[in-house]
Amino acid sequence: MKRMMILGLALILSFSMPLADRASARTATAQSPVLLQINQYYVTYTAPQSPYLDQNNRLMVPLRSLSDLLAAEVAYDAVNKSAVISRKNYLNETEKNYSLKMSIGVKDIEINGVASQMDTIPVLIQGSMYIPLSVVARAFHLDTKWDSSHKVTRLDEDPGYLPSGVVSDEEHVLGQHSDPSVRPIQSVIQTIDQKDGGSLIKMRLTYQNTGESTLGDNHYLRFYVHDSNFSHFDIYNQAQIKPSAAFTIETTNTILAKSLRYILVDACVD
Repeated sequence: MKRMMILGLALILSFSMPLADRASARTATAQSPVLLQINQYYVTYTAPQSPYLDQNNRLMVPLRSLSDLLAAEVAYDAVNKSAVISRKNYLNETEKNYSLKMSIGVKDIEINGVASQMDTIPVLIQGSMYIPLSVVARAFHLDTKWDSSHKVTRLDEDPGYLPSGVVSDEEHVLGQHSDPSVRPIQSVIQTIDQKDGGSLIKMRLTYQNTGESTLGDNHYLRFYVHDSNFSHFDIYNQAQIKPSAAFTIETTNTILAKSLRYILVDACVD
């Protein structure tokens, strides 16, 4: 049954593809390393730009996507270019909510009402505020780990606080079918402008077999997409992937660019 879910999805090794007749000739691509993992889910894209390391070597993430992923609330002041992020204190729900206040271009912050300072600054990219993940983790008491060998930051969070579309997928919520030996390492986003004014997104994802066994056709990647709604789809291996080998797949389903917030990927095995 799962293999029927890949109908309309293509597994290819190159990134050239014909554009739909309704699409214009203009396309844009953005290539990014995969730097963030939340539980078993790799964050392969956030709009309008994937998480990145700034000049101070801090992992920067878009506030809108991060607030979705952490079930946090945001009040943004466009005049002062500041934001207050609040989140329930799940460790002690009788206590008041956690809060974090920061402003674009300013190192001064407030964590739960106490003044503090960062070693980097929030920035504005294409109308979206990007903030350092380390400060958010400190304010909300989140557990983060740095994987120096793979250069990935892992944030561990109770699955119940992840987006509803993910947690409703009971087969994956406990990670019982996830395969930690499969690691997405790079994503390429192609945005295709349509003649009707809309835009579609396709993703090319490169992943690596870091385990000691060959990956067969029972391995697959599950994509979670939050655009105008929340959906997921699977792409299965079509080749044997030996240890240390890398492989590239590409989505051909329709992802709406203008409403896209993030794409998560879980590497799974039947």
